[in-house]
Amino acid sequence: MLMENEIFFKQLRGHLRGLTQAEQDDVIDFYREYASDANLAGERLIKAFGTPKQLARRVLLDYSIRYDDMVDNDAPSVTETPRIQQTKRVKRQMNLLWVILLALLTSWVWIPAVLLILAGLFVFVMLVIFVILGLAFAAVSGIMLLWAGVSLMAQSLPSGFFWLGAGFVLIGIQFVAWPIGLLILKVALDGLITFAKFLGRRFSKGTKRGGNTHA
Repeated sequence: MLMENEIFFKQLRGHLRGLTQAEQDDVIDFYREYASDANLAGERLIKAFGTPKQLARRVLLDYSIRYDDMVDNDAPSVTETPRIQQTKRVKRQMNLLWVILLALLTSWVWIPAVLLILAGLFVFVMLVIFVILGLAFAAVSGIMLLWAGVSLMAQSLPSGFFWLGAGFVLIGIQFVAWPIGLLILKVALDGLITFAKFLGRRFSKGTKRGGNTHA
């Protein structure tokens, strides 16, 4: 039984490549100590923790969520522009979403949660397409109206000025519409990530030691 446990924890370490050596040691020591105290070995060990891969996914998910929370609470870097900070944040959030989905897929019980997250992601993607295409269409329409207005100036000044004015309005709206559109997308993505992290925490919730959850 002891040999089976050592094989289990060796395989677990192999699936924890996303963590530092010190973090891996901390996780292994915690679960090895817990298994020893509860007299878990062989099939009972797997029944309590799941397979090494399943346990590793829960551990990595827990670390990823806590890291994301920590970065969000940190003060913004003064050496990076807001655009760079937002780009990094979106990349981090999408990576976290991928980690959550992979973790949930290790248990068929959580398949409905996976479908909910995927549905939310689909809605977000459609919203991105709608905002970008809608604003781009308005910009192109504005340029076309400007061209039409200039073309009509020789025939009818009132008509020409009318279409020129309409074109300038559509182009001017871009300066307000784009920030609003990006804000809507940010709120939508934050809502999706918050929901996914809630499910991820429920999934990774497990044995605690001194209030510090490892899985």
